[in-house]
Parts: sequence; structure tokens; C-alpha cells
Amino acid sequence: MKETDNRNFELILIEEDKLLNEMILKQQELRKTVANKDWQSLLSVISQINLISDSFQKLDTKRDELQSELTREEYKNYLPKLGELRRKLTKCKVENHSLSEYVNVTKDFIQSVIDDALPQKRAKVYSRDGNIVKNQPQSVVLDCLY
Repeated sequence: MKETDNRNFELILIEEDKLLNEMILKQQELRKTVANKDWQSLLSVISQINLISDSFQKLDTKRDELQSELTREEYKNYLPKLGELRRKLTKCKVENHSLSEYVNVTKDFIQSVIDDALPQKRAKVYSRDGNIVKNQPQSVVLDCLY
């Protein structure tokens, strides 16, 4: 591989590291906005995370292309940095999974409260594989005074 390609590969690894650091910070911010129920900030943080994710995917595609051209010896030189990137990526995935679990548990709880408060008197609906499908309320309007 050419020296310029090696340098480009190294620059991509550095940029991916910066993006992952930024992603970790945004995920922490996302967790705080959900916990504080700050829904307006939530949308902003989600759009920022999506932009970071898109940038990371583009860089990762370039890194894969350059990595395929590396010799085994050249690749060994980058193993510590690649390991660090994998560690940060795993941390991001774990954070996404835990937030997803929180949202699913909360959604199920709210659905059960709505089912108890506003029972739907309809016939049972079955899916193609024979499981009962829960009826979702058409709409619910809550009048909340703070």
C-alpha cells in the first residue's frame, strides 16, 4: 500500500475516534433529556446523533476500502487503534440497547394503563400466525395541568 493511503487510513481512524467520542457524549445527553422529559431537546439530540451516525458510516465505508488494501504487517500496526474503536462502538451499542429497553418498558406500561382506563370492546383480532393482536386505541387526548 502507498504511504499516502496509509496516512489516509490513519486520518480516517482518528476521525472515526472523534465521531465515536461525540456520539458517546450525545447518547449521554439523550439519556438525560429522556430522564428529564425534555421532549424539545430530545428531537434536537436525536437529529444530531443521526448526523454523526451518517458521517461515521461514510468514513467506515472508506476505512473498509483502504483496510482491504493493507498488508498483514501494516494492519498489525493499527490493531490497538482498531481495538479502541471497537470498544467505543460496543459502548455506543450497549447505550442504544439500554435506552431502547427503557422506551419499550415504558411504552408497555403506558399501554397497559390506557387499556385499563379505556378498554376497547371489540372482537379479538388474530395475526397470520394465530396470535392475538392487541387493539390499539384510535386516539387518546390527555388534559394535563402542571
